[in-house]
Amino acid sequence: MDSKPEEIAKMWETEMRKGYAKLVILTILNKETLTGYDIIKKMEQKTLGCWSITAGGVYPVLKELEEKKYITGKWNTESKRKKKNYEITNEGKQLLEVALQRQQQISETINNLFHEFAQDILNTNLPQNSKPRTSFLFWKNLEEKTISEQILIIKRERIRLQQMIKYMNKRLSKLEKSKYIK
Repeated sequence: MDSKPEEIAKMWETEMRKGYAKLVILTILNKETLTGYDIIKKMEQKTLGCWSITAGGVYPVLKELEEKKYITGKWNTESKRKKKNYEITNEGKQLLEVALQRQQQISETINNLFHEFAQDILNTNLPQNSKPRTSFLFWKNLEEKTISEQILIIKRERIRLQQMIKYMNKRLSKLEKSKYIK
């Protein structure tokens, strides 16, 4: 069998990870202040070793996030070795909240698409966790947002819920049909 599809899939995975690095770093720094090295170790730990980012991958992202004021870095010179500790800023926390909401919507939409593809085209089922889930993360602090932001957030959530209802109707229809078959 040709290994080309395997190589291409691996390249896609690498590209996706690069895109997620900023989000993951902000998520990690949202809990605690860490050095770049500690962030690398935390990413490995949290992903059970499935995602290992190098110093050459993490430090450019940290630099970019710092330049954009999403994190701050402060040098700690108390030990023999100089270390830079990174901390998320309020702007970074705001960005993280919006990015996580969008990521959740994207993830659920893509999972629905993959589930539908696997079921309809490949005649297989993906694991249960790939099915749509309800999420009320978007309601958190909604009143603190501007009217425009609230409208945008609620419209996005409505689309997600409509997709979920579509999935539920399909599933219900299949179950009802199978009930009469047996």
